[in-house]
Amino acid sequence: MAGADLTTIKELLGHSNITMTLRYSHLSAAHVKSAVSLLDRKIHNSFTAREEERILKP
Repeated sequence: MAGADLTTIKELLGHSNITMTLRYSHLSAAHVKSAVSLLDRKIHNSFTAREEERILKP
């Protein structure tokens, strides 16, 4: 949750596979909510841009 990717954490902890790292990684509800909000904005902006393109094309 501090910004490091799980692959890097896996290597630093010496886990043999990502499954072990995932077993010990726990996301707070606030972190999950933030990620969902970010994805929601990205999806909304993508649809908005495509719709705008469609409208502006002659």
